[in-house]
Amino acid sequence: MQFSATESAFEGFRLVRRDPKVLLFWGLLYLLVTVGQLVAMYLNRGEIAEGLAQLEALSRQPMNTPAAFEAFLDANNRTTSYAFWILPISMIVGAILSAGISRAVLFPEEKSRFGYLRFGADEVRALLVTLCIAVLAAIIMSVAFIGLTILIVAAVAFPLVWLAVVAGFFGCIALFVWLAVKWSLAIPITITRKKLAIFDSFAATKGHFWPLLGMAIVAGVMGILIWFLSMVVVMPLSLLSGGSAMGSMTPELMNQLAAANPLLLLTAVANAIVYALMVGIVYAPFSAAWRDIKALKGL
Repeated sequence: MQFSATESAFEGFRLVRRDPKVLLFWGLLYLLVTVGQLVAMYLNRGEIAEGLAQLEALSRQPMNTPAAFEAFLDANNRTTSYAFWILPISMIVGAILSAGISRAVLFPEEKSRFGYLRFGADEVRALLVTLCIAVLAAIIMSVAFIGLTILIVAAVAFPLVWLAVVAGFFGCIALFVWLAVKWSLAIPITITRKKLAIFDSFAATKGHFWPLLGMAIVAGVMGILIWFLSMVVVMPLSLLSGGSAMGSMTPELMNQLAAANPLLLLTAVANAIVYALMVGIVYAPFSAAWRDIKALKGL
C-alpha cells in the first residue's frame, strides 16, 4: 500500500458516507458542550453584562496606567469567567472525538455503536498526549519568541539586525508548521499502539513531511468550505434567535434570549452538526495517513 496524500485528505468524506450515523453521535457530543456553554452564560448573565459595560467604559479612556490595565483585566475576566469550566470539558470532548475518529478509520471492522465514541483508556491516553504536546509546543514556541524579542530589542540600536528579525519571524512560523506536521500522527499512533506515543510521530512522518503538509492544507480548505456553506443555514437561525447579539449582552437581553430558547437550541443543533462534519473532515485524514504509512513502512 502506498501513501497518497490526496486520497487521505478526503478520508473524512468517505467515513461519513460509509457510516452516516457517526455524524449524529459526534454532533450530539458537541451539542452537550454548546448547551452547557449557553446555560453557563445565562446563569452568569449579570456578571457578564457588568464586565461588558465596564469594557465599554474603559474603551473611551486611555490605557496608559497600571490601574487602567488592571481594570481592563478585571472586566475581561468578568466576561469570560463562565467559560473556565468549559475548557477542560472541551478538551475531554476533543479527546473522545479524536480517538473515536481514529478508531473509525483504523478499525472500521469494530462495531460503530455510538459512532465509535467511547470513554476508556484510549481516550485518556489521547487526552494525556494532547496535553503533553500542548505543553511542549508552548515551551518551544515561547523560547523562540523570546529569542525573536531579543532580536527586536537589539535592532533598535543596530538597524542591520532587522534582517535577522525578519528571518527569525519566518523561522518561528516555519518551526510552528514543522512541529504541527511532525506531531500530526500522535493520536492515531496512540490509539493503534495502546500507549502514550508522544514522539513516535516524528519517526513515522520522516520522509513524508511535504505530502502530510499538503494533505493538511487540502483538508483544512475543505473544512473552511463546509463552514462557509453551512452559514447559509446557521446564520439566519442565529439572527432569528438573537445569538448574534451576544457581544452587546445585557441581563434584559439574556432574559429575552432565554424566552427564545427553542431557536437558540435549534441554532446549537445546527452548529453541532456542522462542527461534527468539520472535525471528521479535518481529523480523519491523519488517521488514514498513519494507516497507509504504517503499512508502507511496516511499523
